[in-house]
Amino acid sequence: MEFTYKLLDWKAITEIIILWIILYRIFLFLQGTKAEYLLRGLIILVAAFFIFQWTGFSVMSWLFTRFFAFFLVLVVVIFQPELREGLMRLGQRHFFYAEPKREEIENTLKEIVAASFSLTQKKRGALIAIKRKISLRDYIESGVILNADVSNELLQTIFFPLTLLHDGGVIIEGTRIVAAACLFPHTTDHALERTLGMRHRAAIGLSENSDAVVIVVSEENGTMSLAINGQLTQNLTSDDLLTILRGQLGKSNWG
Repeated sequence: MEFTYKLLDWKAITEIIILWIILYRIFLFLQGTKAEYLLRGLIILVAAFFIFQWTGFSVMSWLFTRFFAFFLVLVVVIFQPELREGLMRLGQRHFFYAEPKREEIENTLKEIVAASFSLTQKKRGALIAIKRKISLRDYIESGVILNADVSNELLQTIFFPLTLLHDGGVIIEGTRIVAAACLFPHTTDHALERTLGMRHRAAIGLSENSDAVVIVVSEENGTMSLAINGQLTQNLTSDDLLTILRGQLGKSNWG
């Protein structure tokens, strides 16, 4: 009998560990989407439901029971786009996805900076958005899906003036170039310098509508700029750009 109890305790502990791992992965999976806030709200409601039952609030318990009865239908109707995206992402990569290692992040940033510097030397315009936490799904769908490893050579090829993908922006997630020729929203800030071109305004616009870090290479004067949270930092050197990217895109902030 004692052995049976120990076995049951071991199974219960194992199930709890597995459940917490799954919940943690679900949070990571939904991070940056509207469904993330839905899940947080659902957890709060479930906790409130158990509190009401434990404290004997019968009316509130009855209301919560009826609410959960049709909650799944509401989720499917209201969050249909997010659920579709989640299923697509689930099919594209393993659910237990491993985050990039520090060395992979460093190599990726160096490839991006090297490409940006080379493009400035050749005065070729470029627009490179690096995702952090907030999803860029709508902008990815406006472009051409690539899903390729980040490399200096590929980024330079994409922004070569004669290629079909050089117009628009590139979106990078983790260590992958997800899409190219993407359309970014232009800023509506009328206080900006009139000399700023469309690429710079698109970079600022995307950084206003998301937490993405956006690199701009000017075709006119061959300078590098960086847009973060609606603010544009201009005339950056390669060392400046790499230092800022390291600070903004450390492992804890990587998308």
